[in-house]
Amino acid sequence: MPDGALGETLHVTCEEIGALYEAALAGRFHDLALDLVAAHFPEAAILYFRQDPAQPGGCGLLHRGLGDGAMPAMPLPLVRANPLLRAHRQKPVGVVFHDDALMARKDFRTTPFFRDWLGQAGDFDAATGVVITRDGPVQTSLEIRYPAHAARQIAAIAAGFLAEVAPHLQHATRIAALAQDADQSRRTAQTLLELSSFPTFVVGQDGLVEMMNAHAERLLRNGGDLNLGMDRRLHSNDPADTASLLEAIAALGQSSRARSMMIGLRAAKHGRPRLASLTPLTALGQVDGPLGDGRTGGRVAIMVIDSTAPLQLERDALGEVFALTTREVDLAQALLEGRSLPEVARAQAVSKQTLRNQLSSIMRKTRTRRQSELVALLLHMARALPL
Repeated sequence: MPDGALGETLHVTCEEIGALYEAALAGRFHDLALDLVAAHFPEAAILYFRQDPAQPGGCGLLHRGLGDGAMPAMPLPLVRANPLLRAHRQKPVGVVFHDDALMARKDFRTTPFFRDWLGQAGDFDAATGVVITRDGPVQTSLEIRYPAHAARQIAAIAAGFLAEVAPHLQHATRIAALAQDADQSRRTAQTLLELSSFPTFVVGQDGLVEMMNAHAERLLRNGGDLNLGMDRRLHSNDPADTASLLEAIAALGQSSRARSMMIGLRAAKHGRPRLASLTPLTALGQVDGPLGDGRTGGRVAIMVIDSTAPLQLERDALGEVFALTTREVDLAQALLEGRSLPEVARAQAVSKQTLRNQLSSIMRKTRTRRQSELVALLLHMARALPL
């Protein structure tokens, strides 16, 4: 129990509050919150409850002071059936309470929660607690538990401490939830970007690059005609192209119309010309999606297309989708690259009739009727499937 005379007040330090908020941003809020309270009440049991009855596994308990992991895992039905948790719902958020105002201690000692679990760690039959958050059926609360015979010594100190720390726990909980949502949205957005088979960037209206996929990273690493400046903006080797690109980004970011724009990027000496396809995220329905941020304008997706690079398909994907043989995959890739049957026959040292037979088999499996229709299908796949 806290040292000192009856009525002594424990205070949270500025350093502890700062660490609490940092932990909320870093995804370590619950552990640090429990450690903070436990440090001030080293002989008490600190219980952190979360109730979300609508979700599988939504009810749980974290603790400090119950034997450092020596306690057996508590069955979830005991958490859900804890009558004190139901009583917590009668208390306003942020208002400190004592257990005997919610339920008689003699009755609490007979509950499965205490008899079959909590009581195994000690006589923690009294508590001072606070509801931290409540959103419909979802509720979090924290209790400082101690023996009933120590209530006169500890209850007032615990109440003063929780009254001081509760607002910070509430704010930190909100920060932790926002940080988790932002992190999840960013991971989802990155996954969407990786679905593009072209180098793809997401930039703000000011031209600053916010996200890019792996193809875009390779493009920049190769040191071609497009590079990322120290100002975090895309730059072409031609200053005029850079200016055109930034002007287009600003125009599309401000526009309320869902339209795209194509810009030619001139190649430097020995370089290859590229096309930049710019699409405002509003056109993709991503204002409130993972690639957006709720704004009606601003972000623009930029796909960089190498106008001379041959399109390719992942061989395994092509074979699996249409059950093509290895030779048929080779022929399909050659047609996608724009090569004719006589060229392929010479390169593979096979007869043109053999290739015609393979082509007929490919068209039957892909349900295409003409070679041009097959090539169009392969082009669509090459643009849609990332390598």
